[in-house]
Amino acid sequence: MRSTRTRPRRRPLIGQGRTPAPAVIHPERTGDPAVLRWVVHGVELPFVGPLLGAPGLDELFGAELTAVEAVPGALLVTAAPGGSWRELGPRVRTALVTALGRIGAWTPGPGARRLGPDETLRWCARELIDGQVGEIAAAHGGSIELVGACDGVVTVRMHGACRGCPAAVLTMRQRLETQLRRRVPGMRAVEEA
Repeated sequence: MRSTRTRPRRRPLIGQGRTPAPAVIHPERTGDPAVLRWVVHGVELPFVGPLLGAPGLDELFGAELTAVEAVPGALLVTAAPGGSWRELGPRVRTALVTALGRIGAWTPGPGARRLGPDETLRWCARELIDGQVGEIAAAHGGSIELVGACDGVVTVRMHGACRGCPAAVLTMRQRLETQLRRRVPGMRAVEEA
């Protein structure tokens, strides 16, 4: 008797008819209620600095958005005066996904500059260590120092109660490394100095 199980179809590789997966983004609050920080996963932004135009976003500039600024691993989006993120959020998310799918069509503003992969990785690692990952270490009586970032490898030094603690290795791997991999496509590893 012949098996009725079907073999799954192979999907073509990128460049062979397969379109890349859309960018994954999520918003975070900032100290300014008019500004949302949209964290970008899986896409390397082409520059840091002001964004003057991009497919999907162009229709929102002026009446609904006053500014979009690219920072390593995120976009800072400013709502126009009187704008509500509750109402704007879904439209901005759709516009950002469209824009991230067509990065080559972005128009940088004055002062925008390209970051190299090591600088992007260092910036994102610093942000995580100064933020949520560092807060976890501090809550356990320790701290994490960023030593460097080179060729996709982030080097850190553990201090205080974190030094030599087996749980610190889990924090470093599960929190820092996982978040960096999401934000910086070329990230290879996090190592302790």
